[in-house]
Amino acid sequence: MSKISCNVIGDLLPLYVDGAVSEDTKKLVEEHLAECADCKKAAEDMRKELVLPVHETVRAAETSFLQKMKKTWQKRRIRTAVISVAVTIGLVFGIYMALILPEWTIPYDPNMIYVEELDEGRCVMVSYAGGRHCSSYGYMGEDGYYLYATHNLWTAYIEPLFYKTRPEDCQITTILDEENVSKIYYGEFDKGLDGYSLYGQEDEMQKQTHLIWTRDEVMP
Repeated sequence: MSKISCNVIGDLLPLYVDGAVSEDTKKLVEEHLAECADCKKAAEDMRKELVLPVHETVRAAETSFLQKMKKTWQKRRIRTAVISVAVTIGLVFGIYMALILPEWTIPYDPNMIYVEELDEGRCVMVSYAGGRHCSSYGYMGEDGYYLYATHNLWTAYIEPLFYKTRPEDCQITTILDEENVSKIYYGEFDKGLDGYSLYGQEDEMQKQTHLIWTRDEVMP
């Protein structure tokens, strides 16, 4: 059998590289490539140009797709985490506000609201036997002191479960060295009013409050 020329091998190389030749043709081409360095190099170059770029393109596309999917998944995880944290904070804040914002006046009960004279009457302390309260409001009139205390859901129901009441927690207010104070009244009056707004309304406030303490010298 005559030797196959390089021109014939050159025509067969594209089919050979693509794997589209019969086994006999493949054997002939490979025998020629084993003896011909030029055709062997041409076959190697053809593989790089025709075969490798296809695989590299597919691999690059797969890598790009996976990277995009990874970034998308990470963004979704971050977005979900941020939303979860925001919802949790909003829920906790809403519950907290619901526990502390609504306030109601602690009603007067002579067994619960009591007055103590200290330091020979120079100090008068008003306390709430029910324990801790939320806020207290006071107004100094011409010769009387008007006050009331409030509860909220937290101080009325939650705190007693976790905290042991101390004597100082029961104190609503302490009036020190107020010689002009001869009477103390307990009961709700308008919140947010300053002294100028309340001045002169003592008679009306007395109708809405309870007299809980009077100095001995002014008692009938």
